[in-house]
Parts: sequence; C-alpha cells; structure tokens
Amino acid sequence: MESRQRKEAEVISEILLRAASEPEFRNELIKDPGTVLEQYDVSPEAKLIIRRSIIDLTQ
Repeated sequence: MESRQRKEAEVISEILLRAASEPEFRNELIKDPGTVLEQYDVSPEAKLIIRRSIIDLTQ
C-alpha cells in the first residue's frame, strides 16, 4: 500500500511540475481536467488533489 501511495505522490508531483512549466498543458488541465487526468493511473483521491492544486495555482 505504501508503495502505491509513494507512486501516486510522484505522479501528482510530475503533473503539477509539468503544469507549472508548460502553459499549454496547464491550460488544458484547467479547461478539461477529467480528460487530461484520464491519461494517468492514479486514484480518484489523487485526481482531486491535482484539481484542487490547479485551482489554487489559478487564483
């Protein structure tokens, strides 16, 4: 279980770093997070963390 959580934390970090450095990816993530996040093998909880983080970045 811990390994899965570590993997998800890495994926979350990867997505957020990419969003911070790639405006096109960030805009797509803001516009249609469901479609973008479908490409990643993470839990619904991880997707929610990413969505909340992206919202925080845009405010």
